[in-house]
Amino acid sequence: GKLQSFNSHCPSVMDFTLHDAIGTVFRETDPNWFDGMIKVYENFVNDFLYADPNNILVFLENHDTQRFNQLYENLDDYKLGMTLINTVRGIPQIYYGSEVGMKGDKGQGDGDIRRDFPGGWKGDEINAFEASSRTESQESYHAFTKQLLNWRKNADVIHSGKTMHFLPENNVYVYFRYNDSEKVMVILNNSNEDQELKWERFSEMLKDRRSGTCVLSGKQIDLKSEVFTAEGKQAYVFELK
Repeated sequence: GKLQSFNSHCPSVMDFTLHDAIGTVFRETDPNWFDGMIKVYENFVNDFLYADPNNILVFLENHDTQRFNQLYENLDDYKLGMTLINTVRGIPQIYYGSEVGMKGDKGQGDGDIRRDFPGGWKGDEINAFEASSRTESQESYHAFTKQLLNWRKNADVIHSGKTMHFLPENNVYVYFRYNDSEKVMVILNNSNEDQELKWERFSEMLKDRRSGTCVLSGKQIDLKSEVFTAEGKQAYVFELK
């Protein structure tokens, strides 16, 4: 499923179990065995329960939940969460305003999580629809979201490819989306510390590839080397060659 808008008549199942995990995992940076990215891994282990996992809506938040940027104030956490929902199976649902860092406290009532978007009406002090009017923080959120989604819209391997994922280690979750001709490797390091990954562990998926380029940063990797160091609180999406 490509990125789609959502309305009350949408037939898709909503992945609330993933949403619930997302609500805690990005603050669990030094977790025990049952916390951190293992919760995300275990959510996908249960995909056999769904008739069509590719038709599930995956989301960080919606009009009835706590705002993601209220839970997590750091842009790095937003990047981890957005990268996750836009590279796994299913249809990503993005709540308005997230792309410019909007917050809202469910504890203050539904009105607070449904605030007016900053801009679009005459007299608005800030118009976040226009790059020239965004604050530096708003532009950081928007630029990342735009980059990720512009890549995703043409990434057939994400829309309809298969998934191979690996048990998280040291709070680092690694999974692959692949089809007959393409492979994408996603690395989500939820730890505050740099983590070393040995390519040998993923040889089942890497054996026919030599290199990769990160679509988010342009970083190049050599898959014939032994290890890769994932920086703390960083998301990587490598197109493999």
